[in-house]
Amino acid sequence: MSKVAEFFGGSEDDFDTRDSHLAAALMAVGIRPVGAEPVRVVTRMTGPEQYQFYFNPVSECGKYRTRDLLKAWIEGVDWIEKNEEHPFAFAMACALNYAGLMRFVKRRNPIAYIKRGDSVALLPLNATARQEEEILGSFK
Repeated sequence: MSKVAEFFGGSEDDFDTRDSHLAAALMAVGIRPVGAEPVRVVTRMTGPEQYQFYFNPVSECGKYRTRDLLKAWIEGVDWIEKNEEHPFAFAMACALNYAGLMRFVKRRNPIAYIKRGDSVALLPLNATARQEEEILGSFK
């Protein structure tokens, strides 16, 4: 093992990714993070923090190679459909569904929950003045 590879999270056989969904899917099928430095958090002066996850090249059970699972991840839904019963297909589907669900949720318009006495109203945050008057006008 070279000293450079050691410094950057493990041996040259180890795998690394910045994709937290992929990292979670790998862990779900028994690919464990490397011991010395399983994650590195890089803070920047501008922009969000970045996370670099480091994984062993083979699952604990010895059945799955990390690089093979990465190829599956890149292939995406096609791989899932061809390998429906593979444990990694379930992990991938979960991660992809979660990402899609969060994209959907972020496109939704937030609604304010307003309670005054016994009255409750749900007011869209982008409501027009007329909508606001219609919704809140009946408050007691």
